[in-house]
Amino acid sequence: MSSSPATLPLRLDTQYDEPVLGPEVKGGEMCGEDGGRVDGRAKSLGSRPNTALLGADMPLEHSIQLPIELWEKVIDVLANEWVDVLWRDVTYEARLHVLGRVCREWYARCRFRAWEKLDVDRMDKTEVYRLINALKQNPERCHAIKTVSFHFQWDSALMSIFGTFAVCMAQRLPPVKRLILGRYNWELGQLHAQVFVHITLAFESVAVLKLMEVRFPSAAVFGRLLRALPRLSSLTCWSVSFRKRGDVAGRIWELHPLRLEGADVRDSDDVVNFLVLVGAQLRHLVWRTRSSDKCSELLAVTAESLSSICLELPRFISRKIRFPDFTIDLTPAIHLRVLSFTVPPAGLPGAANVLSRTSLPKLTVIEVRITSVLLGPKSYSSRLENADKDSYGLIDQALSSRHTKGCF
Repeated sequence: MSSSPATLPLRLDTQYDEPVLGPEVKGGEMCGEDGGRVDGRAKSLGSRPNTALLGADMPLEHSIQLPIELWEKVIDVLANEWVDVLWRDVTYEARLHVLGRVCREWYARCRFRAWEKLDVDRMDKTEVYRLINALKQNPERCHAIKTVSFHFQWDSALMSIFGTFAVCMAQRLPPVKRLILGRYNWELGQLHAQVFVHITLAFESVAVLKLMEVRFPSAAVFGRLLRALPRLSSLTCWSVSFRKRGDVAGRIWELHPLRLEGADVRDSDDVVNFLVLVGAQLRHLVWRTRSSDKCSELLAVTAESLSSICLELPRFISRKIRFPDFTIDLTPAIHLRVLSFTVPPAGLPGAANVLSRTSLPKLTVIEVRITSVLLGPKSYSSRLENADKDSYGLIDQALSSRHTKGCF
């Protein structure tokens, strides 16, 4: 007598031409999980994972059983790493589908995690309305979503989708914590006049806003977006700019100053200018921009509120910019407790230079990470071996100085 198969049958994902673990779909049936066309994606919102099927007794011969806690952590680590990324080739949901092909237990966990993010991309307006209708018919699905991302690829015809989604999904996404906008050219004329009211109603619970390659018509519009998210605590801006720059300081910011738990900035000088003008208060700052002058400007405003700062500058080598040129005095940050660097091997003298200028009474943790971008293991090892040997001595000297005494 033959035993039951160890894995569930595979079906073909029509969008990505990949086999996806799941029940076969016969004519006229609703597919429980389809990462392909929007019709399929909308229908997939109609039911919860079939836990009875996934938990069926399937004898496994010669199998290796890992502890549940271990493989759940593996899946969670990958899911947490992927959730904030705007993939160009495949969605977050589809990536977890592929991971779920490992075995039936992984399929169940991956499917559960896949429901936590909704990628609104590669859709026209008709497809978006179909998706919205499917979400409205399944409140349970809405309550599983924690992240919503929009990837527009600079397509002006898709820019109204964000406003349409906000209008139709008002007060229907209470658990959403992250909102991601990527490659978006914000045009006021293509959005509803009351778009910020609708954004508040749809994304009131959002705490994390990630903007990647987004261009706003003005600093004022950027400020209104931040104000439309009343629970905002973390802001990431990578390559964000304003077409019209001006003074955004006003009565509203004086009465209600911008307070953020964290900010992550890369190549977004306009955003830095905005944060300086409104007197933003930050607890944690990740700085990925080559301009030490801009970092100093932001530090002058946020120094007293900062608890940690990470200087992550590995890309400078490819741009032929020397890290030692990045000089900044962190002494004004009197409450700073954690200071970390992410630098290429050639950037160690620069990290030592910053440390030597640092005298912080509450500093308890100093972290230096050495990294290389787009290098294989051999190239990375070669970079470490060919690095200036004095660099390590400079780091040791900086870490042994009286300024850093007591840190680890």
